[in-house]
Amino acid sequence: MDTIVIANTNVYGIPFPFLPVTITRFADGEIRPFVEHDIQGKNVVYVASMYPVPSDIILEWVLTIDAMKRKGASSITAIIPYMPYVRQSKVHREGESRSAEVVSRILSTSGVDRIMTFDLHNESALSFFTIPVRHISALSLLSPLISCDANTIVVSPDQGSAERAKRAAELLHVPLVVLHKKRSLTAGDVVEELNLQDDVDGKTAIIVDDIISTGSTIAKAVVLLKTHGCKKVIVFAVHAVFAGDAKQILEESSIDRLIVTNSIPRDSQYLPKGTEIVSIEPLLEKALMGEWKP
Repeated sequence: MDTIVIANTNVYGIPFPFLPVTITRFADGEIRPFVEHDIQGKNVVYVASMYPVPSDIILEWVLTIDAMKRKGASSITAIIPYMPYVRQSKVHREGESRSAEVVSRILSTSGVDRIMTFDLHNESALSFFTIPVRHISALSLLSPLISCDANTIVVSPDQGSAERAKRAAELLHVPLVVLHKKRSLTAGDVVEELNLQDDVDGKTAIIVDDIISTGSTIAKAVVLLKTHGCKKVIVFAVHAVFAGDAKQILEESSIDRLIVTNSIPRDSQYLPKGTEIVSIEPLLEKALMGEWKP
């Protein structure tokens, strides 16, 4: 059976011919996807961005999957470079939803056969899915971009990102430093306190994280590191959410180099000046070439 690639955007530099999905809306905003292509009996790979309005696009995604199944797709592999809601994988206080589990169940029961995604904020969210999920790290894109020496360290901006930063440190063959963060329970994007317990004087620090949301954690981390003697701070993040005043916050910080991937499509107007964008195309190419066959 043939494989057909369908995508809801062309921001990833998909290295193969692909077909679009037609999305229209009723006057009241109801979403109406249409798959006009002949996919009867075929394996479909659906590459979908879930940004900038994840809640809206999740419903669009589910309806599109349903349309593909009704059109006769034999199997559907979904590639979701940025998976929303995985930051909400725990209930921190009574009255909250474990949103990561809810969204995972919705995606699992949509009719898709398998999912491929990149750098989940919390890998424990994988346990919420009831279908196969392949979790890919974009950290392999980092090493060709940065030259390291004996004074280079990798920094995790908090304990939650420590495992990811540890893998980056091993990849770059440099030591790891973990910052300690206290986050507000009432405002999830607000960091109340950030502490450093290691000697970083004279070092070049590479902060590695999966997401930059408001930019406040990164900005505070840069101040902390430079206050303690770091001569240079490089930031590498996979998902460039850049919400709210993130652009201004990051531009006003003393970051020496900011690197993100295009897992989230962002126009230049939303990016801090000097932001370097590395494409996830090589990772998509491996996936679409059949490294994980439908």
